[in-house]
Amino acid sequence: MMEGVRNWLLTVIAASVLCALAEGLMPVGAVKGAGRFTCAMVLLCAILSPVAGLDLERGRGWLEGYLERLEEERTVLRQQVDAGTKVIIEEKYAAYIVDKAAEKGITCTVRVKCEAGEAGIYIPDWVEVGGVLEQRERERLAELIEEDLGVLPGRQAYYIKEELP
Repeated sequence: MMEGVRNWLLTVIAASVLCALAEGLMPVGAVKGAGRFTCAMVLLCAILSPVAGLDLERGRGWLEGYLERLEEERTVLRQQVDAGTKVIIEEKYAAYIVDKAAEKGITCTVRVKCEAGEAGIYIPDWVEVGGVLEQRERERLAELIEEDLGVLPGRQAYYIKEELP
């Protein structure tokens, strides 16, 4: 790459020196005007000479590969952000249930699993509740979870232990 730039720069310098020398030797008059025009064309050709050697197909291939890698990176980043967001939302739902249970005098631990809904918004899909709960407390929690979060009793699991498996 640097060798190509060096060669191009030498070509432009050589053409400039040649044109300056030619202009200095030209007689005044119409010949000098034509000579200046010719020198301008020689310099333009020297400056634009790398354009003739461009491999556009190779450049297009590089650009397409770059755009594909960029899209892959975007997908990976989106997945990482979604995974982090999902964890935060699950923790918030679990904290909500624990707080609501505490308001009713129930002590428990909760784990919530979310799934992305139609709009890509994470909604609770499965709830696990741990704690020493009486039947009535379980029923009250099941109702609360169904009413507030829309998780049906069949998607709720209750464990007798203080901690969830």
